[in-house]
Amino acid sequence: MLFTLVCQAQFQFSGVIRDRDSRNPLPFATITTNTGVQTLSDLDGKFVILSRTPSLSLLVSYVGYAPNEILLENNSKFYSIELNPQRDQLKEVTVSSNARGLQIIKNVIARKSQNDPQKKLETFEFKAYNKLVITANPDSIKGSLDSVFIKKAKAGNHYKVDSSDYKFKKIISKQHLFQTERVSQFQYRGKALKETILGTKMAGFKQPIYEILSVNLQSFSVYDNQYELFETAYKSPISNTTFQNYRFKLIDSTTIHDRKSYLIYFKNKKKRKEAGLEGVLYVDAENFAINKAIMRIKGLLDISGTHEFEYFPEQKLWFPTQKLFKIVKGKNNYDIRILGETLAFDSGENDNNSRKKGASDFTYLFSETRLFDVKYNNPVSIKNPFQNMEVEKDAEIQNEAFWNRYRTDSLDLRSQRTYFTLDSVATKNKIEKRLFQGRKILNGYVPFGYFDMDLRYLVSFNNYEGFRFGLGGKTSNSFSKVIRLDGYIAYGLKDEQYKYNLGLSTRIDSNTNSWIGGSYTDDIREIASSSFAIDKKKF
Repeated sequence: MLFTLVCQAQFQFSGVIRDRDSRNPLPFATITTNTGVQTLSDLDGKFVILSRTPSLSLLVSYVGYAPNEILLENNSKFYSIELNPQRDQLKEVTVSSNARGLQIIKNVIARKSQNDPQKKLETFEFKAYNKLVITANPDSIKGSLDSVFIKKAKAGNHYKVDSSDYKFKKIISKQHLFQTERVSQFQYRGKALKETILGTKMAGFKQPIYEILSVNLQSFSVYDNQYELFETAYKSPISNTTFQNYRFKLIDSTTIHDRKSYLIYFKNKKKRKEAGLEGVLYVDAENFAINKAIMRIKGLLDISGTHEFEYFPEQKLWFPTQKLFKIVKGKNNYDIRILGETLAFDSGENDNNSRKKGASDFTYLFSETRLFDVKYNNPVSIKNPFQNMEVEKDAEIQNEAFWNRYRTDSLDLRSQRTYFTLDSVATKNKIEKRLFQGRKILNGYVPFGYFDMDLRYLVSFNNYEGFRFGLGGKTSNSFSKVIRLDGYIAYGLKDEQYKYNLGLSTRIDSNTNSWIGGSYTDDIREIASSSFAIDKKKF
C-alpha cells in the first residue's frame, strides 16, 4: 500500500533525435507532447520526458529541419526519431541563424549590468533546499544472471555465474548509493554572497563531512566572466571575450513566463572536448536577460549544469529559482585505474562498442537546488561577512518537522531507505569513527578518547641525546571545545635527561578558531635548526 501511495502514476519515456541522412544526433531539438510538456534533447540528441498525465503524441522541431509528429505506443518506452533536412532553406537558415545568434549575444553582453541580480539589486536574501544523490536508474540495468566461461590450463572450460548486474539492480531498486540534504540561507550585500547552512543531513553520518558541503558544483551566477562546473572554471559564453572562444547559433524560440525567448546554442571553437563549455542560453527577447541556461562539459566525466529563473515584473528582472547538476561517466579511448578499481570507458570514436556494462556506466550524481522566500532591496545584516559559508551549530540535529517544512517534495521510498540503510551500515562498520580517526592520523595524531597522541614525539635520534623517546599530545574536542591542554615528556638515552612541555589555552573566537594561552618548556634545541610551518602559528 505504501509503495502504491509513493509511486503515483507517472509516465516516462525517452528517445534520441537524429538527422535522417547523416544519422548524426541533433542537440537541443525541441520536443513537445500533446499535453504541453516540453523539453530539449541534450548534446547527444537524447531526451527524457516524465509526466503525470499520459501523452498521445510528440512534436519534434529543429531549425533547418521539417517538424516530425510521432504517435506514442502504449508498450514503447524508447523512440528513435529522425528529422528530414529542408534542403531548399537549409543554407539560408543556417547563415541567418548564426548572424542573428551573434547579434543577440552581443545584446546580452551589453546589458549584463542591467540584468545581473548581483549588480542591479543592492541587497537580496533567500532560502534554498538542496538534495544530492548518487544513484542509478534501475530500468537501464539488465539485471540478469550472465553465464561466464573461464578457460583454465589442463582443466577445460569452467562455468561461472556473473551476478554483479543482478545484485546491483536489486540494491539500486530499493535505495540510492548516497544522499544528502541541506537547507541554507543566502544573503547578498555589496559584493559578498554568504551561505549559512541551517540544516544538513548526510546518509551514514551524524556529523556532516564539511569537505562535501563546501564543494562548488556550479556557479550561482551565469553573468560572471568565469563559470564553474565541479570546481573547475571555464570562460563564460557571455564573458567580454566570448567571441574568441565560442560560436553561436539561433536554434529556436519559445515562451517562458509568457515572455518570448530565443534559444541560442553555443559551442567552443577548440576541437578538444575538454576545452570549454557547450550548451544553450535562453534569452528574453525584450530585455536580453538570461532566463534559462544549460552548461555542459564533456570529457572523462560528462558534467551538466542547468539554471532556471523567475521573472519579477516590478524590477524587470529574471531571478534564479532552480539549479540542476548532473555527472555521468563520459567517453575515453583508454581505461583508467582509480582507487584500486579499473573504470572501463566507451570509446569516443566508436559508438558501436559492445563491451559489457558495469555499475559505473549506470551510476550518476544528481543535485537539485530550489530557491524560495526571495526578498530584495531590504536591509540585510550579514554575520561574519568574510566567510563564504557558515554552518549553524544545530544544523546536523534538525528534526523531521524542520525537513518537512522545507522539502519541496516528500521523500520517496528509495530516499527513506537510503537514510535507514546507510545509517545502519555506517554504524555497524564504524565508518564515521574511522573517517574522523583517519583525519587525525593524517595530521600526525592517534585519538584515544579525550586525548590525541602526537606521533612526532615517539622516537627520534640526534648526536647529543642519541635515541630520544617520548610521549605527547593534546586533549580532543571530546574533552572540551573551549579548553585545550597540551604537552609532552621525552627522555634521551645518551644524556640521560628528561625534557617536557606543558600548555593550557582557551578558545576566544569560534568563527576564526582563535585561541589564547600559555606554555612552559624545559627542552633543548639544536643550533641553527629550523622550525617548519607544520603547526598552527603561536604568538
